[in-house]
Amino acid sequence: MKRRLGPLPMIFPMPALLVGTYGEDGAANAMTAAWAAICCQSPPCAGVAIRSSRLTYANLLARRAFTLNVPRADAAAAVDYLGIVSGRDDPGKLARAGFEAARGAVVEAPILPGCPVNVECRLLERLDLGTHSWFVGEIVEVHVDEDCLDAGGKVDLGALDPLVFATSRRAYHRLGEALGPAIDLGKSLRRRTDGGPS
Repeated sequence: MKRRLGPLPMIFPMPALLVGTYGEDGAANAMTAAWAAICCQSPPCAGVAIRSSRLTYANLLARRAFTLNVPRADAAAAVDYLGIVSGRDDPGKLARAGFEAARGAVVEAPILPGCPVNVECRLLERLDLGTHSWFVGEIVEVHVDEDCLDAGGKVDLGALDPLVFATSRRAYHRLGEALGPAIDLGKSLRRRTDGGPS
């Protein structure tokens, strides 16, 4: 039996990301965002939901660029701090959280080298939805720490140990074990079309 909970933002888990932008004064800023996703393969695009009251919102519109930085699970307290304190109230919040900022290679937005994955995005679209606006950015560069890549150059989630957010519980978590390869695991359920046993 299922219980109806009504309309809630309850897709989970979500990534716990740090959105990097530069302010009008050129200062690096970052805020925590969990409502984000890849939204197109070609061109590669990612989207993130941001409230208009956030400093990141104004910075993003002014510079038309942002970064999505993937923190490790052991940075949960610092990531949470960057989400509850505005850059307007604490311009030094990045340093207080233990993060340094570096210039992006392509866009006018900072990457956070303390995060093992940094994704540079050029703003393409903004969709105003209500409490949040959805910002779509074209991914123009991705930086990954060498120690988070396997021998084939793919990201090793075990080494990355990304922080994730459970929306319904408002809690941070780690990812669990790998269950099998995507776009392959389900092939065992396909029906054979040649009449032979499946």
